[in-house]
Amino acid sequence: MLLRRRTSRRQFLGIGAALAAAVSLGFTCTPLPPWPPVPQRGRADGPRHLSWVWQFSRDGPPEQIASVLAQHNLGILLKTHDGTNWMSRYDASPYAVSGPDQVAVLASYYETYGVPFHAWCVVKGLDPQREAEMCAQVIAVGARSVTVDLEPHAGFWQGTPQAALTFGREFRRRQAGATFCVSVDPRPWVISRIPLAEFASFAQGLAPQLYWETFNSPENLRRFESSGFPPGDQGITPEFLLEVSRRLLQRYGSPIHPVGQGASRDPTAWPRFLSAARRAGITVVSSWRHGVTSGEIWRLLRDWQQPAPTPSPGLSRGANAVVANTGSCLNVREAPSISAPIRACLPDGTVVRLRDGPAAADGYRWWLIEAQTTWGWSAQAGPDGVQWLTPCP
Repeated sequence: MLLRRRTSRRQFLGIGAALAAAVSLGFTCTPLPPWPPVPQRGRADGPRHLSWVWQFSRDGPPEQIASVLAQHNLGILLKTHDGTNWMSRYDASPYAVSGPDQVAVLASYYETYGVPFHAWCVVKGLDPQREAEMCAQVIAVGARSVTVDLEPHAGFWQGTPQAALTFGREFRRRQAGATFCVSVDPRPWVISRIPLAEFASFAQGLAPQLYWETFNSPENLRRFESSGFPPGDQGITPEFLLEVSRRLLQRYGSPIHPVGQGASRDPTAWPRFLSAARRAGITVVSSWRHGVTSGEIWRLLRDWQQPAPTPSPGLSRGANAVVANTGSCLNVREAPSISAPIRACLPDGTVVRLRDGPAAADGYRWWLIEAQTTWGWSAQAGPDGVQWLTPCP
């Protein structure tokens, strides 16, 4: 077993303090003007696929989950709260989240064992300022991102579009640069009942729930057809749901990180899902949920990830680089993918800082770059090997 069953709260907090004390930043080459903080869209070893954890009492104890995810190079997406209640109200496990202190304990614990820690929650919109405060607290104590599950069903969102904007303003006031994502049920007649446009206005990623077996019913087939999305002879498949999600969500201009059905009993479904995601330029997927996902799916996710490429000499995270050899300008995209929306195009001669990377996707090496107020992902070189990002002289 990777971890002992019991480790004291003091030991866990000590781990977090040691990690924080070890972080230091330094830059070489010519300094650039200051810019506002931005969210990190990945790490030097590339983005990780994620496992959704609902309750430790349902999905397994923390050390068991850590062991599986560490072995397969995956991250955790842990539910921290529901509305304005921390998860200890619903989860009988002694490790359930009871507040920000316990989030800090769990974040340090998973990160120490090489498992990136992300959080998710349900938002209801009845007290949007308090819900936003709780999401901001989760980020403040160690979560790399927070994802809200935004659905119109009983026990989920009950607020108004104005409540969504109130949530967004309060969250961004407290965490201006945090990574915030929205998970949705992508069936057209469901997605029309939530204030997605309002949430998408301050989000940086959308996670459609692609539950191909759960959704594959005669009633859903009929409703997809009447909504303008005929499923075809094969019915509700991973490929079909991914295409529906792409068409419905692309208008919002955020990267799509689909959620696959971990309890799927079709042995061909996950390979097809991952192949379709790759063709769509998607770099990160996740599985709902940990306790029902098979070992074969974990192995598929491990093997589907590309290892981080070795950077060219002179290029490293934290260093400066110069845009060159483009003949015009270098695209800066929302995500490390050729299908991601373009945020800006930087002309040759522009000095940028390499904030993160490299990450491998679509046959390119990508860096998260910043140049004054512009930030995003840019390819290091063209398909012919000509370097678009060169070391700072």
